[in-house]
Amino acid sequence: MFYVPKKAIYKAVSRRKFLELGGGGIASLGVGSLVVGLSTVITRRSVQAASSDDAKWRQYEGSKLVFMSENTPPSFAIRDKIKDFYDLTGIEIEIITDGLPSVQQKVGIDLQSGNSDFPISYVQDKPIGAPFADYYADLTPMIGDDTLPQDPEGYGDGVWFENFLDACGRFYDRDRLIALPYDAAVACTFYRQDIYEENSKDFEAEYGYRMEFNEDSTWKTVYDFAEFLKRKRDGGADVPYGYAQHQGSFAWTTQLDVQRMFFAHGRWLDWEIDDKLGSKSPPPSNWGDEQSVLLMQKFKEQADVSHPDNLANGTLELNTVYQSGSIAMQVQYHEFAASIEDETTSKAAGGRTAYAPCPKGEPSWITNGGPSVNGTNCGVGGVGINGNASEDVKRAAYIFCVYATTGKLQYDVLTGLGGTPTRKSVMDMPGVAEARQRPSDMPNALTFDAVYDIGIKDPNFVLGPKVPEANEYHNILAAETQRCLSEETTPEEACNSIKSQIDNLH
Repeated sequence: MFYVPKKAIYKAVSRRKFLELGGGGIASLGVGSLVVGLSTVITRRSVQAASSDDAKWRQYEGSKLVFMSENTPPSFAIRDKIKDFYDLTGIEIEIITDGLPSVQQKVGIDLQSGNSDFPISYVQDKPIGAPFADYYADLTPMIGDDTLPQDPEGYGDGVWFENFLDACGRFYDRDRLIALPYDAAVACTFYRQDIYEENSKDFEAEYGYRMEFNEDSTWKTVYDFAEFLKRKRDGGADVPYGYAQHQGSFAWTTQLDVQRMFFAHGRWLDWEIDDKLGSKSPPPSNWGDEQSVLLMQKFKEQADVSHPDNLANGTLELNTVYQSGSIAMQVQYHEFAASIEDETTSKAAGGRTAYAPCPKGEPSWITNGGPSVNGTNCGVGGVGINGNASEDVKRAAYIFCVYATTGKLQYDVLTGLGGTPTRKSVMDMPGVAEARQRPSDMPNALTFDAVYDIGIKDPNFVLGPKVPEANEYHNILAAETQRCLSEETTPEEACNSIKSQIDNLH
């Protein structure tokens, strides 16, 4: 989703690089090859249901496909293992990676224009899947096609972690599947347990409870910690700020920051729609109600005691601020643990950081009668196929999707670059259970208790809002929230403005 591995030096697997790795498919194309779209070449050998597995994997030998993806660990891992895929299939893959906003724009143009320059692309759940779902191919017929290779684990909901197939694969229609879960970034709490221990005595004397954080800690606890450390710092003490929010220029991460806190309080939702599937025609939104106004006020109060560069800290910047030792807590995506635990770059490494679920709702802040939950959201990225592509290109692309979402590859990413699995079977692979405790040679596994055991499970997990105008909504919410934090508007004015604008979207 967001974490760029160290030494990620390639933006693409170029033809020259591919040939260095031993490929030569395009140079040796025979009769029947067809160039389709940007750099895509397709050639086919007939197979039957009774054909060998090898024949099914190699039925498009000599073809070339382009994969446009966000710069996430699985994409770099596949890049590094591209020769393995070529040896298995004879298909050359050009992998183009970029930041998510650029991928969103390029893929969206390709899909909506009727082209298929990117026959395979990264389907980040809300920014790409929600607006462009109708333009992707339905994978369901290919999953049931016995002339194509299939993962022996299958593709049902039960082989993935809870809610992941819904997150990136299903939009507006439960019978249609547009992507397979490829990587995941799930929110959880990172905190400096060493800082808390050092300051707990003073904190307890003032607030009446220890400076500890666990799955029962609430958003008021977060506020108390941040207020306490800011006052100590303002008084000259050598302590970090207590917290910082996700603001910055990428509106989706601001929306996620707001959504976590609001959902924790009574499972508040932007719209009364199916949170798993979304809606193409949502009803009037819940913005402007009593609950949203109260929570916007609390969100503003939290900002007031956070890091002073709060409005400039996007997700990547926030993680850098935490690594530098400038804040003692962040709610961050679990793929970032690998960078936090890197002792060469992070002051928060070496056992100083602990991981917990997202904060619970504060019961006294709930006005809608709902429960207090550990409101947890995510970016689950899928791999999907352009619906504009020809049938043979779709079939060849599906072969890549099968390869890209295997448990074995996810395990390799976890143990190498520090990825985050989407298949449950990875948890049973060698060393993963042990890596969930320190000392760990798979740093992201330190978050698995918080994320996979608690955060992604109902009632804590929130997926939406999945609406066709998701990106417009993210921009409206971020702009109005940041105006409120800057004291240009009141919380009530901000909530009413959000409601007015997003209701007009539909």
